[in-house]
Amino acid sequence: MQKMLPAEIRSQVEQVLGGIQQPVEIVIFKTGPIVAPGKGEIGMQEEALALVRELAELNEQIHIEERSLRTDPEAQALGLSYAPTLLFRERGSQRTNIRFLGLPSGYEFSTLIETLIMLGTGQSDLGERSKSELNQLEGEVLMQSFVTPGCPYCPKAVLAAYRFAFHSPKVVAEGIEANEFPGLATRFHISSVPDTIISGKRQERVLGGQPDRVFIEAVLKASGAAVPEGIR
Repeated sequence: MQKMLPAEIRSQVEQVLGGIQQPVEIVIFKTGPIVAPGKGEIGMQEEALALVRELAELNEQIHIEERSLRTDPEAQALGLSYAPTLLFRERGSQRTNIRFLGLPSGYEFSTLIETLIMLGTGQSDLGERSKSELNQLEGEVLMQSFVTPGCPYCPKAVLAAYRFAFHSPKVVAEGIEANEFPGLATRFHISSVPDTIISGKRQERVLGGQPDRVFIEAVLKASGAAVPEGIR
């Protein structure tokens, strides 16, 4: 089977992934060719599986687990309904709050690589002030960052959400490939990307690849927490 990554890119990616210090896993939830009634849409699930398998070939610390979206107990418990859904976590952990819906290609390939490095090194580069403010969240929030492969600003939005989720179990972060799931994009009236919908006690919206401070304010508002004076 032909590789998705050219030889030169594979070599570069292998070098970058060499910084991973602890095992990470990608759980990819797939479904059959027909979506069950009441469930979501189907994206490029075979391509997504092929891509992450290639990454696992480049670094022994990366482990891939393929599961059924329809029958897997974890998928059912999380209410997952879009295929493919990629769940990223430290191997052996119970983390379920960092996900990507669709094929992370184009500029989102860099999001995939940076996410694996974050999980595999324990380093996120999120500021100490932002980490402290995440502790003020009143309840769980869902950050859904809609992106497309050709958008150079999209990784910034997805990675902001992923960093928040990395440091707070109250944040569930999803990167969503808008072209693969047009029904979901239409539901949220997505007209440009990146567009991040933040749902909690109230709904907030952040357009563009904004600084972390902008996302922090929106997340705090969505959770019902007070926003510190310094970031209003």
